[in-house]
Amino acid sequence: MSLSWDNIKVRYARSVIGPFWLVLATAISALGLGYVWSILFNQDKETFIPALCIGLIIWQFLSSCIQEAPNCYIENAPIIKNTVNSVLIFPLITIIRNLIILGHNFSIIIIVFLIYPPKINYNSILIIPGIILVIGNLIWIVGILGFLGARYRDLPPAIASMITILFFLSPVIYKPDQLGLKAYIMWLNPFTYMISLIRDPLTGHSSPLFFYAVSTTALLVGYFAMAIMIEKYRYKLPYWL
Repeated sequence: MSLSWDNIKVRYARSVIGPFWLVLATAISALGLGYVWSILFNQDKETFIPALCIGLIIWQFLSSCIQEAPNCYIENAPIIKNTVNSVLIFPLITIIRNLIILGHNFSIIIIVFLIYPPKINYNSILIIPGIILVIGNLIWIVGILGFLGARYRDLPPAIASMITILFFLSPVIYKPDQLGLKAYIMWLNPFTYMISLIRDPLTGHSSPLFFYAVSTTALLVGYFAMAIMIEKYRYKLPYWL
């Protein structure tokens, strides 16, 4: 937490409002696009704008974690070369840093909910297992991408070039059920599960049961793969850096 907070302070040094610039940009994009797209797509503003705002904020969090993942060990090369620490610390720094920014952006969701009150019911409790599954999966994803990024320096620009495409393939500005019979295409996209597990409870809905089954399976398989990678390559990591 301390290292993540220090990274944010360094990034926004001498800035008056710091990370709230991201909040302002996100708020303008979410509210502006939500109003325009609700007219273009002929959607109800009371349901479309909150869903879009939540989707954009979650997408910003997920995409930032994925884009920064290949550099999580490279950025901390001096610490890795000069101290003895668990290699899992550095993926956690990346995730916690973006969680702090997500916390700032959550103020936008509160404002939107004040304008368009959500349907609060028993489904809202599912936000807890949803967040746990999303963060749990992000840990092994960032950890594996961090190792691959330290070994292969072409990975960061490759991921950066794919993020824009993944945005349109992910249910950010729409929901999977709006695709009708072709909704199965979304199930091949891991971002679909992460976005839905958080957005659906916030809007008073429950994600399909198989979302939790797929996410839990990915969690177990991912940690097994990350454990193998750490055991095999952790001593080579300082040489790659």
